[in-house]
Amino acid sequence: MFLHQAPACRGTLGSLLVAAFLALASIALGAPRALAQEPPLPAGSEAPALTLPTLANGLQRLDALRDKIVLVHFFATWCEPCREEMAGLARLVARMQDRPFAVLAIDIGEPELRVRRFFENAPVPFPILLDEDRATMKAWQVAVLPTSFVLDRSHRVRLYAGGPVDWDDPAAAHRLESLELESQNPASAPLDGTLPPLND
Repeated sequence: MFLHQAPACRGTLGSLLVAAFLALASIALGAPRALAQEPPLPAGSEAPALTLPTLANGLQRLDALRDKIVLVHFFATWCEPCREEMAGLARLVARMQDRPFAVLAIDIGEPELRVRRFFENAPVPFPILLDEDRATMKAWQVAVLPTSFVLDRSHRVRLYAGGPVDWDDPAAAHRLESLELESQNPASAPLDGTLPPLND
């Protein structure tokens, strides 16, 4: 598993080649193989506002999901660990379908057509949001892809992973269940925690 710096490209062929080169260079140079553990947003802080267009041609607002645990996931289609993690996120949503839980997957800096083509071949059961100008990425202080934040029902930041997560790991399910139980008993779960890394 390798951490990938958020791309500086806007989706042109030349800049995509630069992004691919930088990703390969990070592998060749022995980039860190552990998740970035320090959250850019303090644990317990209110999540930044989020309103973005979706591939379904509507707007998605984070505050429309109040009273749900929300997993906010930043990714790009060119990022191999991001692509690998998508299947795990889809299985997680299937397991959590009867619970107050939602996933918002945010594509960073890519043209809508490229993202749409990717998901036509690999559909997922959660909304794909488009952050083409990277304003949301900056507001959430995302530095690596993929990055995930788990918010409690009040939309406070509770869990963070800077790198791919194994959403099939029982430890991930336990952390999410703890947040769900906490809504019934505030003393039942710690304020924050870690998520299990996805092995390469």
